[in-house]
Amino acid sequence: MSGFGMRGRIVVGVALAMLASSWPAAAAERDCFDELENGTSAEFTCKYPVALAEQERADLKRITREYLQDVTCSVSVRIDRGLVERAVQDVDYVFQSPPQPVTCDVKTSKSTVHITATFAPRVTFKGGQAVEGTPGLENIQGVTRILSWPVKQYVNRAPHVRNTMLLIINAYRKHWAEKNPPRP
Repeated sequence: MSGFGMRGRIVVGVALAMLASSWPAAAAERDCFDELENGTSAEFTCKYPVALAEQERADLKRITREYLQDVTCSVSVRIDRGLVERAVQDVDYVFQSPPQPVTCDVKTSKSTVHITATFAPRVTFKGGQAVEGTPGLENIQGVTRILSWPVKQYVNRAPHVRNTMLLIINAYRKHWAEKNPPRP
């Protein structure tokens, strides 16, 4: 972390929180997974709370020399259900989400910093599979651009972030197809 400074460590911590593959969802006003499975309204609307798993929190503390203690975030999701359904059902399709607001509280050893951003995921489907995607992290507020820019680039371009995103999407598409077999 040398060369990053205090604010840089905060931004990197937020990026780690956003990238965590084992984020457990806490109780929310509208559970996103239930909304995806059972929702019927014209808009897919939910709040997705994000918290680091114990090991991720320990890693965050270790790599920041105990400066960053924890990160919690909340993503407010509001997307036209038709866009979501096409992303699940269409064989060849490009899904582009409108920007979804994200708020994060980063707990340091000295204080808590509030950061906001947006996610606007873009996913390309070919032959019934998600083959390319990006989280579309943008509009990071609460830290300077010189600190937020490298995090944005990392989150949006890192192969393991993109690959994990595609694995999750394709697993859900498979689950959906098994629950909704084609009608003869």
